[in-house]
Amino acid sequence: MSPDSVRILVADDEANIVSLLRKVLGDEKYNVFTASTGAEACRVAEREQVHLALLDLILPDMTGIEVLKCIREKSPATQVFIMTAFATAETAVSAMKLGALDYLIKPFSIDEIRIQVKRAIEETALGMENLALRHEIARREAGEKFVGESSVIREAVETAKTVGHTEATILILGESGTGKELIARAIHAESLRRAGPFLAINCGAIPENLLERELFGNEKGAFTGADATRPGLLEAASDGTIFLDEISEMPPALQVKLLRVLEGLEFLRLGGTRPIRSRARFLAATNRDIPQLVADGRFRQDLFYRLNVISIVLPPLRDRAGDVPLLASHFVKLFSPEAGKRLAGISPDAVQTLSAYNWPGNVRELRNVIERAVILCRGNMIESADLRLEAEADKAGPPPALFALPHRDARDGFEKEYIARALATAGGNITRCAEAIGLDRKNLQDKIRKYGLKSSD
Repeated sequence: MSPDSVRILVADDEANIVSLLRKVLGDEKYNVFTASTGAEACRVAEREQVHLALLDLILPDMTGIEVLKCIREKSPATQVFIMTAFATAETAVSAMKLGALDYLIKPFSIDEIRIQVKRAIEETALGMENLALRHEIARREAGEKFVGESSVIREAVETAKTVGHTEATILILGESGTGKELIARAIHAESLRRAGPFLAINCGAIPENLLERELFGNEKGAFTGADATRPGLLEAASDGTIFLDEISEMPPALQVKLLRVLEGLEFLRLGGTRPIRSRARFLAATNRDIPQLVADGRFRQDLFYRLNVISIVLPPLRDRAGDVPLLASHFVKLFSPEAGKRLAGISPDAVQTLSAYNWPGNVRELRNVIERAVILCRGNMIESADLRLEAEADKAGPPPALFALPHRDARDGFEKEYIARALATAGGNITRCAEAIGLDRKNLQDKIRKYGLKSSD
């Protein structure tokens, strides 16, 4: 952690102590916030999400132990020192039980303050590094990495590396299963926030009332059953990244609240009255046509502009067919140890079968197909029959993978496949295709553009 990213709270009703600590810590380039009462200290700690608090044992309205308890309830990761001129064993035990790092005896020297604060910040940084390491280990164990040599995927990865070092809000676009969360994680890993948490939430998978609580948190008593204050993702992701997947599914009322956070960098917990500073970076993703949703009045234009500072478009797997063999080999290596097998790879015939398939479910579908093939394979190499794709590729109906997708994605996948087959039958002629399937030409053209299909017109 660089000194200018560290936030320290000093709570003491003696002006000379506050002035001394502000100067000493300010000279070290730390961000220093001060309070003269316990209630004020609690408010500052909540609003600024401080890394370290120096609390006087005796404040006008509360004890330092009570303030410590207040801070611990709202920010368990904050390190705390208790300052006192009357240290006793009982005081020390009480402070340590509540999680205080240590206590400082007044009067203290400037060198002592510098050493103790530096030690506390190093412990905080170590904890954040350990958290980042656990995230990285989990990411590697999951086999999460971009595999491919096609120009479109290389461009997307290079863009992710470039924008990772910025604080810009980024919108990631692409069909379901193309790896939008994976590219979001790559952006986070390239950023200065990589030591902080990466927190993802699917806006389309959570009911509106629960989604609001997950994002903003709640105060005690905010609603029936809210028996404790609960921070949301906006607080938990302080100094980290929030990934809002399927942002297009966010309800209109929450779109308004999110826009306020992005513009004002503050938010209220449910039932709260005091603004809390947001320090998270936002990444968002969708598989929908957001400009069309804006035109239809289903997504706020101002929120779209605020999210779309930089956009990254991930291509569907059919547009990078040359990467299919590479991805398949990667997944074989990933799943073989889990299945207790040592497979030699994929036969040329199986590679040809994989390359000929349209992959409406994209990389996610390919991953599932290879995982199944690894489990079912009886030899030392995956054969075409292990894939169970040939019969499906010849069917006019939707492939089985569509039934594993959400209704909207399955519907779009079927419509895309349906129109692609109708276009092929019509030799790519839009007019003949429209007449054959009963759509007007303009409507069909819109759908062809939506799904990225090609025609001869």
